[in-house]
Amino acid sequence: MSRTIIAPNAQPRNTTVLQVDRDKFRQCFGISAFALKHNLADNPLFSLPRLSKAAAQCSDRLYVASGVTNTDADWSEMRGKRLVAPGPVEEVQVTPTWMKISNICASDPEYLDVQRAVLQEVEELSDRPILNEITWVNLTVFLASPNLVTPYHIDHDMNFLCQIAGEKDVCLFDPSDRELLPEEEIERFYFGQVTGLRYPEHLQHRGKVFRLTPGVAVHHPPLAAHWVKNGPQVSISVSIAFCLRDLDRRARIYQVNYGLRKIGLRPRPPGRSAVLDRLKAAAMGLLGFRVRKAKTYQQAVYSGPDRLKAPFKLARRLFSRKGAT
Repeated sequence: MSRTIIAPNAQPRNTTVLQVDRDKFRQCFGISAFALKHNLADNPLFSLPRLSKAAAQCSDRLYVASGVTNTDADWSEMRGKRLVAPGPVEEVQVTPTWMKISNICASDPEYLDVQRAVLQEVEELSDRPILNEITWVNLTVFLASPNLVTPYHIDHDMNFLCQIAGEKDVCLFDPSDRELLPEEEIERFYFGQVTGLRYPEHLQHRGKVFRLTPGVAVHHPPLAAHWVKNGPQVSISVSIAFCLRDLDRRARIYQVNYGLRKIGLRPRPPGRSAVLDRLKAAAMGLLGFRVRKAKTYQQAVYSGPDRLKAPFKLARRLFSRKGAT
């Protein structure tokens, strides 16, 4: 298992948010994990007092969990809830707490400036029209008590995780490794089984661990399995995550493959047949499962499965009511 460490005092003074070699960025962006530097660690928007104020403005997007300390934990062990009346974010300093403030830009436009700046830089560095390809974007702040772990999982989107305070280890795996991440698990993930990924401890040596300290960030490619472990201090980190049209199209192909496998077929993974990929993506699109500009992550990724499941959920509710009368 390899480890990448970048000293925070190596960060150059720069007015841009992200500092990274352009050639490395183009080579790795969206494909493999890589470390880079950022200038958000000294931004007062991400101080505890300022985040406490922001959290109070977006209580419906604040999630607090008790947290776990083992990398092979199941997400069900992350006991938590969305708060109606949030307490101060300083709680992470006194009790074992994992806290997530989602879409903070919706309540505070000052954070929106940071999000826009990062996306514009990503477009320039990647030499791709990223801003036109984005279907969903979210700036999320994570706060966690010392030594807590975010269990092993995958994400549909790609993101840049920027460390603000404290330190953490982020272990990322190759998203193209199908021994580590079989097609069947990806299909189940895209059909809504987002917490069922099995941690392959015997393949841990294939992971690459990035030590994040203030001023250091790591790029997460889509579907790169990973776990996160905080260091001995309170950790604050910022994630700028986004979905792209081609990623959403691939998700729809996996969703069709899930159904095909359920009826006993062995569907071809995305990328093996351009013709079949077009047919599968078009089939979901014709059913109204394509979203050009999603309001939520759920809508961007799971609108198709949610609509397919809706009649069965309704039937279960009706039968449960009937059984209760």
